[in-house]
Formats: sequence, C-alpha cells, structure tokens
Amino acid sequence: MNQLEAFDHVVRFGSFSKAARHLNLSQPTISVRIQGLEKEVGRGLFHRVGKRVELTDAGKGFLPYARQAIEIVTNGMEKARLIQEGKAGHVTIGTLPTFTSGVFSSAMAHLNTWSPEIHVEIHTGHNQEILEMLYDGFIKMGLVTNPYYNTDVKTILTLKEPLILVAHPSHPLASASDENRTSAEIIENSDPYIMVDWSTESKHWQKSMTNPSMNFIELPPPTALDLVLSNKGVAMVTESMVKNGLETNQLVRIQPADFPLLYREIALVSLDSEKSLSPAAKTVVEVFRSRTAVGQGGQAPCPDMPTPFGNK
Repeated sequence: MNQLEAFDHVVRFGSFSKAARHLNLSQPTISVRIQGLEKEVGRGLFHRVGKRVELTDAGKGFLPYARQAIEIVTNGMEKARLIQEGKAGHVTIGTLPTFTSGVFSSAMAHLNTWSPEIHVEIHTGHNQEILEMLYDGFIKMGLVTNPYYNTDVKTILTLKEPLILVAHPSHPLASASDENRTSAEIIENSDPYIMVDWSTESKHWQKSMTNPSMNFIELPPPTALDLVLSNKGVAMVTESMVKNGLETNQLVRIQPADFPLLYREIALVSLDSEKSLSPAAKTVVEVFRSRTAVGQGGQAPCPDMPTPFGNK
C-alpha cells in the first residue's frame, strides 16, 4: 500500500518532491518506494521530462490497477472499521408471525435509516421453531413469547404489547357505547367470543369471563383475526397486530370500562449474552431497546445517536 500510494501521488503531482511533501515523507523515501514497486512490476514506471516525471507505457498500463487496488483496500479498511463500531454487518433474527408490525417494523425502519450497512436477515416461526433455529445456529437472536423454559437461552430484553378487544365495524357490539358495558357483557354477546392464548394472565382473565353456556371458541391469532375481519365474533389481539386495520376502519376497538391492562410479553433472546454479541447485533439490540422505550412512552434517542456506538 505504501508503494502504491507513493506511485499514485507521484502521478498526481508529476514530482517526487511534491509527492513527498504531500505525504509528509522525505524524497529519498518516495524514491525507495517507487524503486521497490518497479522491481515488483518488473518494468520502469516513470521517466524524467525536464523537471517533471511522466509515466512510461508500462506505468500507464499499471496506473488504473494500482488505483483500483488502493480503492479496494481503503474500502475494505473502512468496512472493517464500521463493523467494529457496530455500523455495518449481518444479523440474523427470528420472530413470531404475529410480531412483525408495531415495535418490530418500527425498529427495522429506524435501523435501515440510521445504519443502512447493517443487513438484517429475518425468519419467522413459532416459539419452538425460533428456539430450534437458535440451537442450529440458523439465527443469532430470536423474539419469543415470554415466559420460555430453556435455561441455556439468555434474555437480552423484554417488551410488552398491549392486548385489546376488536370487532368488525358491522358487528352489533361495534356501534354501541362502551362506557356502560362490562367486559362480561361484551364477551357474552360477541357471538362468538374468540379466545386467543397470548399469556397466562390474559388466558386466565378470558376463562374467568366465560362459562360453558356461552358461545366461544379458541383459535390461534391469525385465524382469530381472519374471523373478526369476516364479521364473525370479537377477539383479543395485540394492538400492533391490528394497527393498520384500525387506521383503515376495517376493525373497531371495543373498550369496556372495566377492561384490565393486559399484555403479551415478548423476549429478545440469544444463546450468547449481550456482551458477547457482535457489534452489529448490539446495535440491533439497542435499536429495539430505543423503539420499545418510545412505544411505552419513553423518549426517542437523539437522531444522530441512535445506538450506543453513536453512529448515524
């Protein structure tokens, strides 16, 4: 690299002495580097014309490749620096199909804006599938429902997603006022009430609101949402899962006065501790942490310092 840079600077300035001054070196040092390069190439690269030096034919042929080599090595060194600082790299993440919007999509958009050279590869699956991908080395981090019971898996951070009741705009319960209705009345008149197992707490509450004589069914989240969108019943879903449906009036939120604060808790997990993650993975973790804070009423980080590495 020293020889190639000396060669490039002599070409640019047409002088050994000017090249030496620009590189803050002595002229003999530049001469030694050019001589060493000419020995490697096997040809003379310069000849003197008056007070200037000009390229020989061999030098002209060699110049574009020398500059390309300088550019490639410079870019490689810059890429290595960015990787070490957590501003570039490749990260693999597994996530639940029901956790691809809200905080997740916000985090990915934020990461793409401020750290576009971090490439995130995303795979989806259920809890057990995500844990298996971790063990197989297919992903580095996963987003799973908490609690999980794998003692060798480490929790990097947790976040809570609010759970809400939703119905189709044409459902009879959608047009009535929520203020004077209880949760039990809503569930009894859902026709049917669609029970979704989001957490132990939410399932216990839903069970306490139902009895064998009521019309209710238990379904996985995607199926429950499909039924509600078809105007069949009321379901409890995550707020992020139906954000677009609420905004486009495909769904309405039902909020009885006595509806409790219920959440689904998501854990970002890895087989490695946070300290042992790659710099790029640490940046992804910090972006999730910042988006979680924003989603829970915290402050967004300063735009020019979205990660602990202070990168844009």
